[in-house]
Amino acid sequence: MENFFKKIIGDKKEYKAFKKQAAELPSPYKETFEALEKYMWNFAKGDGFLKVQQEMLEIFQENAEEQVPVKNIIGDDPVKFCDDIMSQYPDDLWLITSQNKLRKQIKALI
Repeated sequence: MENFFKKIIGDKKEYKAFKKQAAELPSPYKETFEALEKYMWNFAKGDGFLKVQQEMLEIFQENAEEQVPVKNIIGDDPVKFCDDIMSQYPDDLWLITSQNKLRKQIKALI
């Protein structure tokens, strides 16, 4: 039980550090990142998805440092940008799990 609580405390600290780093992004990187993050969490299964968000934060931090325009990072379609990232982590998403379940179900029927 002690390990369980250590994990929860560690996860909470990791999440707080992540949110602090995201809040330190300059504008408009910060606002864009927060909007993408909010959208993507709608499809996440659990805390494992934080790794995906942290990797996306690193992309934003590096590009903000180099002053790369946000549009050059995400392109013309923010949904496609998010979907492309999320498709790389199918085990961490309800969306992809649900899509694969539907595909199997229909394939079995036809």
